[in-house]
Amino acid sequence: MKLFATDLDGTLLNIDSQISPENAAAIQKAQQSGMKVTIATGRVYSDVVTISREGGIKTPIIGSNGATIHDADGERLFHLPLERDTAASVMQWLEDHDVYYEASTQQGIYAPRSSHETLLAEMERVLGSNPGEDIARMIRSIKKHYDKKDYHRVNSHLEIPAEAYIYNIMAFSMNPDKVKTGREYFASRSDVAMVVSFEHNFEMQHPDVSKGNALTKLAAHLNISMEDTVAIGDNFNDVSMLKMAGLGIAMGNGEPEIQALAKAITLTNVEHGVAHAIECLLEGKPVSRPETIVGEGQ
Repeated sequence: MKLFATDLDGTLLNIDSQISPENAAAIQKAQQSGMKVTIATGRVYSDVVTISREGGIKTPIIGSNGATIHDADGERLFHLPLERDTAASVMQWLEDHDVYYEASTQQGIYAPRSSHETLLAEMERVLGSNPGEDIARMIRSIKKHYDKKDYHRVNSHLEIPAEAYIYNIMAFSMNPDKVKTGREYFASRSDVAMVVSFEHNFEMQHPDVSKGNALTKLAAHLNISMEDTVAIGDNFNDVSMLKMAGLGIAMGNGEPEIQALAKAITLTNVEHGVAHAIECLLEGKPVSRPETIVGEGQ
């Protein structure tokens, strides 16, 4: 295999949202062997650069669920933002329904102040009724996210600069009814593609944007056949690249539906599943969890 594409959250990142030394070392080993490695994530490009730098790796980056592609040196190779009127209608609906959202752009992330307060109240209610460590860790991560330098709070989407390209709009709520209503509504619209990357969110992007399409474009740029590509992920926004890659690998912690469609299953993100998959590929072994073998075609 010549090109290895890895999702970020729930895949390359551990429960503390960091790239483990084991995963970083495996990526570096793959690159030294001649294999190209890229990160393919729903996160905005600038966020991924910071995470990659802190983790000690440098790769091309497919960002905003495939709306942007940058090479390892930061040159933008491709982008496909939402039509501005379409983006405005999406954000207006979310504001009208008091759903927190983040609009990812080349200038950073824009989020409304009003629904931000609503989200904090939702999180505090959940934390008060179900103070599990997973929920507490998620809330700490979200609050840390708010402190990023490229995170901008606005009164409404009308304050987002006209020159900003809106690549992705991620809606988030701890209220399951809001999530269900939003997913159903945006799944019915033909002017956006709606994907899910987490239990509490739904994301809207250009109808032609997907991680799979972006992986195809990057592979072509690198003169690599899609048959020689590998994709690894854990959630529904990874489906397109898992299906389109020569080998689709699901994480051991991936959603059951993702594991069912993948050709192989690796270890969990806590167990450095990305590193395990890379080691198997470099050694010419089937990618599998230790207790079972899941080969191609199974």
